[in-house]
Amino acid sequence: MNSPIAPAPSQGRVFFSRLFSTLLLWGIISAAIQWKSDWLLITLTGFFGVAGAVEYYRLLRSDVQARSFNFLGLCICLAYWGTVMWWVVRHKVAPPMWLDLAALTASVHGGFLLCYRHQLEGVLTLQRIFATVFGVVYTVIFFGFIARLMYFQGDGQSTTGLFLVVFLVMVTKFSDMGAYILGVIFGRHKLIPHISPAKSWEGLAGAFIFSFAAAALLLWWIPEKLAPLTMLHGLALAPVLCATAISGDLAESVLKRCTAIKDSGHKLPGIGGILDLTDSLLFTAPVFYFYLAAIAG
Repeated sequence: MNSPIAPAPSQGRVFFSRLFSTLLLWGIISAAIQWKSDWLLITLTGFFGVAGAVEYYRLLRSDVQARSFNFLGLCICLAYWGTVMWWVVRHKVAPPMWLDLAALTASVHGGFLLCYRHQLEGVLTLQRIFATVFGVVYTVIFFGFIARLMYFQGDGQSTTGLFLVVFLVMVTKFSDMGAYILGVIFGRHKLIPHISPAKSWEGLAGAFIFSFAAAALLLWWIPEKLAPLTMLHGLALAPVLCATAISGDLAESVLKRCTAIKDSGHKLPGIGGILDLTDSLLFTAPVFYFYLAAIAG
């Protein structure tokens, strides 16, 4: 006899669960800034990086023959974040770009080495290699840009990176918040129902409004701590980061739909897994970093 299906949680319960998880994370970030503790933010970032990689490769667990490929990706992730933490503690500077190239090279070489052990299975073998390499790029290299932002010297003298990370997180997550709130209240017209049925055009408008408001607030409140961002640069960048955040959110929806999984995990009440929390940051962090590098140069 089949057990009865549990009713879906109410929108109010989901909202307060999301709020609790979000406030907890912001509390940790605020404590790190208040204590000027780089290691706390690096540790938190490394935890999210490793947990995100674990969830990504868990999405591929239905392919039993891909276990060794998934294990390779996780080992590269652990080695990457172990090296990042060692580097920043020892040198007090951003991790070097060669570390990303090393992770990418290891995933390509390792993926092909693993396929030498068994009979080839046509396109399926290539898909396992590609999934391994993509996982390293998606969950390791992309998220590693947050560690670089922490040590970004925006004014050429002192490190403003912690506040730049706050700007990135606020603009990105306010985009998520605006999309959720206005989508729940006013959402009538579906945005991309074949990928994410819950998203609406009204929610899309909310995402842009909230992210722009978050950027304007921070640029007005602590402008001297956000160098090299100016009011003009920050407000011009806000909609770009918002659009990129939405793309990152939809990208994870593509992954979950293609693997027939609703949430990447259940670690965060009301949100889901780590990837459900960081999916938008995976896309916005590299864009933000390269924009800063361009205007600072």
